Amino acid sequence: MLSYHVQSGAGMAGRSHWNQAMREVYGPRWSLSPARPADFQMSMQAVQIGNVTLSRASLSPAEVSSRPQPFRRSSERTYNLYIVDRTQRLVLGGQPLVLQPEDFTLADSVLTSTIVTDEPYTTIGLTVPASFLRAYVPNPDRAVGVRFAGSEGLSRAVSVMLREMWRMAEVGVVTPVGNRLLVSLFEAFSVCCELSEPKRSVSSLNAAARRAQVRQAIHSRLRDPELSLSSLARDLGLSTRYVQMIFDESELSISRYIRKQRLEGCRRELADPAWREHSVTGIAFRWGFNSAAHFCRVFHAHYGSSPSRFREQALAKAACAGADAPPQKRQSGFAGAVVAPGMRGGAVVSR
Repeated sequence: MLSYHVQSGAGMAGRSHWNQAMREVYGPRWSLSPARPADFQMSMQAVQIGNVTLSRASLSPAEVSSRPQPFRRSSERTYNLYIVDRTQRLVLGGQPLVLQPEDFTLADSVLTSTIVTDEPYTTIGLTVPASFLRAYVPNPDRAVGVRFAGSEGLSRAVSVMLREMWRMAEVGVVTPVGNRLLVSLFEAFSVCCELSEPKRSVSSLNAAARRAQVRQAIHSRLRDPELSLSSLARDLGLSTRYVQMIFDESELSISRYIRKQRLEGCRRELADPAWREHSVTGIAFRWGFNSAAHFCRVFHAHYGSSPSRFREQALAKAACAGADAPPQKRQSGFAGAVVAPGMRGGAVVSR
């Protein structure tokens, strides 16, 4: 069993030790801001059950936050299912949540998370690879940030089972039966997710945060001709079906959104005199199009004009606007003075 401890007065070295422990157990990049640095204490233990990590963390009042970590392979993405023993305020992917003692929720390593408590607390959790969780919950993103009440219904059984698994880990008897316990726990959790489904929809705050995340990823690769739904989903560690689904709820599909943003980038550069020396095809290729004919066709459909004709009119309009601009006052060699109309030589008029 892995075990970490930070005592009072450990200062920055203790915080560094805590952050390293968090990364080893939970995966993403974590940072810690103790409410009272001089009195901060923490302990964390973890045990491996196959490719799932069972852990327990106890710490003084603090704000713990994580930044999303980009994954090259979807197999690196994890979810954290955990319970709390104190009231806890969270923001998961921009969505606020308050957990009461014995409640549990699901967090996602690709979303920003912030956890705040006002008193010492303990959490028990499971860090689960995305592929493992999807075997039981096909759309786990719908369960992220949901409060599952640990004091009632089937959710109570999941909460009790998670605490009992940790008790077994402490006495060293969880490993032989751990995989069977995980199957039972996640079967129950999948039913909890189904029962909570009517309370949420894909247009919820969680889906809005996801959509913003996808849009940010699109803009970072907009000029890449290889950008596609499948490559985008792979970079984000999401399923193509889910990425498409959250965009289908908005006014544009993913492919139409990408095309619109690329066309807008081309339109700006075609109308800019600074890009006059660049060919229409060169600008199109700069923005991720890989066929001049296709670009001309979609540009005309979107703006009602061919790219060449649009550029000609836009540059002519810009030239006319420049010619109609009032002339600039000519500066003399004397600071704070201008040459007065009708005056010659060095005659000046003070401002």
